[in-house]
Amino acid sequence: MISVESLTYSYPPLKPGQPWQTALDDVSFDIEAGTCAAITGPNNAGKTTLCLSVAGLAPRLTIGQLDGQILVEGKDVQEAPPGALSDLIGLVLQESSGQLFNPTVEAEIAWGMENLGVPPTEMRKRINWVLGAVGLADLPRSQPPQTLSGGQQKRLALAAALALKPKVLILDQPAGGLAPAARAEMIAVLRDLKSSENLTILLTENDPAVIAALADRVLILNQGRIVASGTPREIFGGMLYQGITLPPTSQFMAQLNGHRRLVSNCLTAEEAAAEILPILPNGPGPVKKSTRTPDDAPPAVELTRLSFAYDQRLVLADLDLTIPSGQFAVLTGDNGAGKTTLSKHLIGLLRPTEGTVKLFGEDIAKRPIGQIARQVGFAFQNPEVQIFNPTVYEEVAFGPHNISLDNREIRCRIEEALEQFGLADLSDYPPAELSFSTRRMVALASVAALNTPILVLDEPTVGLDAAGCDRVVGWLEGRHRAGATIILITHDMEMAARCAERLLVLDGGRIAADGLPADVFSQAAVLRQAGLEPPFAVQLATLLDAPWLAADLTPQGAARTLSERLP
Repeated sequence: MISVESLTYSYPPLKPGQPWQTALDDVSFDIEAGTCAAITGPNNAGKTTLCLSVAGLAPRLTIGQLDGQILVEGKDVQEAPPGALSDLIGLVLQESSGQLFNPTVEAEIAWGMENLGVPPTEMRKRINWVLGAVGLADLPRSQPPQTLSGGQQKRLALAAALALKPKVLILDQPAGGLAPAARAEMIAVLRDLKSSENLTILLTENDPAVIAALADRVLILNQGRIVASGTPREIFGGMLYQGITLPPTSQFMAQLNGHRRLVSNCLTAEEAAAEILPILPNGPGPVKKSTRTPDDAPPAVELTRLSFAYDQRLVLADLDLTIPSGQFAVLTGDNGAGKTTLSKHLIGLLRPTEGTVKLFGEDIAKRPIGQIARQVGFAFQNPEVQIFNPTVYEEVAFGPHNISLDNREIRCRIEEALEQFGLADLSDYPPAELSFSTRRMVALASVAALNTPILVLDEPTVGLDAAGCDRVVGWLEGRHRAGATIILITHDMEMAARCAERLLVLDGGRIAADGLPADVFSQAAVLRQAGLEPPFAVQLATLLDAPWLAADLTPQGAARTLSERLP
């Protein structure tokens, strides 16, 4: 169905006098009809360029030069006009908000079908079908797409692509920002379409759980070249590849094999449970006491009876929350639960319909955003929203220049932030010309340079590879040790297990659970209602009826706990 032969793609230099940048270097592969090929690899490996090339949009809508041949169902995508491919190829971009431009949810889905001349009766059937398929059936169809959460926008973009019933679906990082339940729904829908409609899928993804559940074949792309190919079991159960995140099960087994060699390429908690059941020790194991910043520490954030509505649609409902100074709190919940809306109140971007917001005991109702920003470093879910300067250096420098610091301190902060996020060699580059993952790092560096006592970060690791995630988590852990108050919004349950002192679950604009991570993760019904699932260690402990396995909530911690009890 898809044939890529000797594909090379180069971008012109960002600065005069530099050589052209090779994004793809002699890439060749074939994808059979009705199968899913997942492309993974470190950031800036060329994955997005590959998606746009196969979709026939690069270099038409991008700058650059393409050599080689790409055939989809025998058609040369570089010769066929893009409109001629619309009923053959569906595309969901990594930045899905960029492809949503219609005034309502229904109009967004209908737009492509109208251009293909789909009859109105059939259009209505398809709209009903795709909204249900992606978990948006209860969404008001008259709602503007721009008012949806990031995860809901991604689901809507997928719905609009599926409504055209393409033969080939190209998905660039489709799981980024999706809650676990929404991710599972997406996987189920795509699996069904592969089987029932013989849908061919080209998928780029950093999330190993999505790859393991959906892909028939995995290609690892690094520096523009395919460096490995195999099934998910072969890739994740074999050697380690730079920039590749292993599934939690693979992390657990790799750690356990350091103590007792088990020949295993498990991909799920169920498979791991079956593998270790024969060697599982009897009796209770160690219990690790979780700790968090004392609640009697002075409050950094206080929300009192906070409510907020968009056009009379209640999003936050009578919410009370106090976060002590120095606490690392993780806020999670389903897409559209109100997490981003809550976070915007902490920087003054939104003002409560009712209730109050206090920072360090002071009501911020009448304080300007610029003043609040001296206390709260805020990173948007979409980095595009906060980047506006012509160079990386100027973007990172903007905040420090506006809080009355001396020049030496400003330079020091900028250099530290650039180094922290791997941007030192890109300081004079325009952010708009950089990859999505690099722009994410620019946005975070601009927050880091402010050195605020409170950090509020909305999905800061979406779109990042393993090394990028480790860099962000390392920065957050360092700031936490230095006494900063951190509020991290994420759907990544493994990250929540790794970082959180306190876990908050938001469901329908209300706090459904609040406590130590181990305690919250044990509330299976609450998590399920909120579109979440526990991390791997808790799943494994539950399957084996061995709660002591989750004394440490990370996969590596569970393996160490087990190893300590093995003979």
